[in-house]
Amino acid sequence: MPNTKKPETTKNVKSNGTSKVTKKDFSSTKQLNTTTPVVASVNVNGEKVQSEDKKKSVRKAGRTLLVKSVSGSSIDSSVFTSLTGLVSSSETKSSSSYFLTFDNVTNSVNAFRKLRTDSADYKVKFSYYRVFFTVNGLTDSSDYNQVKQDIVTYVGDKTKSSVLYCKLYRKDEKYLGCGDFTIDTIDGMNTLLAKDGGLKEFTVGQLTGTFYRYNGKKDKSEQQESVTVDA
Repeated sequence: MPNTKKPETTKNVKSNGTSKVTKKDFSSTKQLNTTTPVVASVNVNGEKVQSEDKKKSVRKAGRTLLVKSVSGSSIDSSVFTSLTGLVSSSETKSSSSYFLTFDNVTNSVNAFRKLRTDSADYKVKFSYYRVFFTVNGLTDSSDYNQVKQDIVTYVGDKTKSSVLYCKLYRKDEKYLGCGDFTIDTIDGMNTLLAKDGGLKEFTVGQLTGTFYRYNGKKDKSEQQESVTVDA
């Protein structure tokens, strides 16, 4: 008698030019997706550093670190004296934490890795500071990337800090006359927001505008964003 046993392998069946995936194939794929971790990346001087996270993202390392005691115990500031390139430190006693600012990103990344290695009680993050701005003089023909680069260059030159992210707000391809950016030092943010320094009101080429403290719903309590990356 001929062998009537169905083969165990499944095939895609084409019907009216479309492909139909069998139930067995779908179940296998679904199981793979739910067990595979999603990886977040951080660019460190061109090197991609990866860590598991709930959603995909690409984050840049900055010059400021937030170091906090997981157990809530006080951190002895003397542990920071050996960190190369440290230019300032600020303690927040209520949360047993320190903000450390370095002279460049390379030194902040090295400190990040060293502190995580030195103690399992240290939770180390990069801290970011977000600024909202208005901008006048934009037209439909204004080049988005050029305007963004001009603002990034201006802020970097005036504050000696790095702009990690910058965007202009648009709706239906129309500029809304505002935007925001993320800077990597609190001194840089304060320089832009200081009324006496003359930088709160800015002029970049034919564009004029004003810098403001960012008050997004997710950042009401403090003007910083932090992200943890693997060493």
